[in-house]
Amino acid sequence: MNKGLFREDLFFRLNVITLDLPPLRDRDDDIFLLIHHFAKKFAQELNRPAPGFSDQALQVLRNYHWPGNVRELENVLQRLVVMTEGTLIEVPDLPSLLRFSPLRGKGLRRPLAEVEAEYIRNVLAEVNGNRTRAAEILGIDRKTLREKLRKGEPSSPA
Repeated sequence: MNKGLFREDLFFRLNVITLDLPPLRDRDDDIFLLIHHFAKKFAQELNRPAPGFSDQALQVLRNYHWPGNVRELENVLQRLVVMTEGTLIEVPDLPSLLRFSPLRGKGLRRPLAEVEAEYIRNVLAEVNGNRTRAAEILGIDRKTLREKLRKGEPSSPA
């Protein structure tokens, strides 16, 4: 209003109730509820059953920082329901922006080994566990990948 970009009378007409709503990235429980709501909504529109989500896909969706809040989540779910042919949405079905974005909330206070292990897991999920292809994408040989997996995740088969 001060810059003359928004009419003062319109502002006061619209400013009846102020709602302070935290961003979606700060509402983990809401993310899961909205994922299932939008999946069901868009599946009904297409006359198909609502898809399920793998635990890994839900984890990626939960960890994404959602700068576009609920509208962005809704758009992603619409895309997933329209574009996914199966009944289960897996990590490779997710848009690459979500799969390869840094974890929210942890910021820069993470050891490099943790960030590297997370990135390797994301690449492996993208190529459905194909270690040869993952090593190519990562620019390392298969033996190095095997060593990194062994160091980063002791329970992971090498």
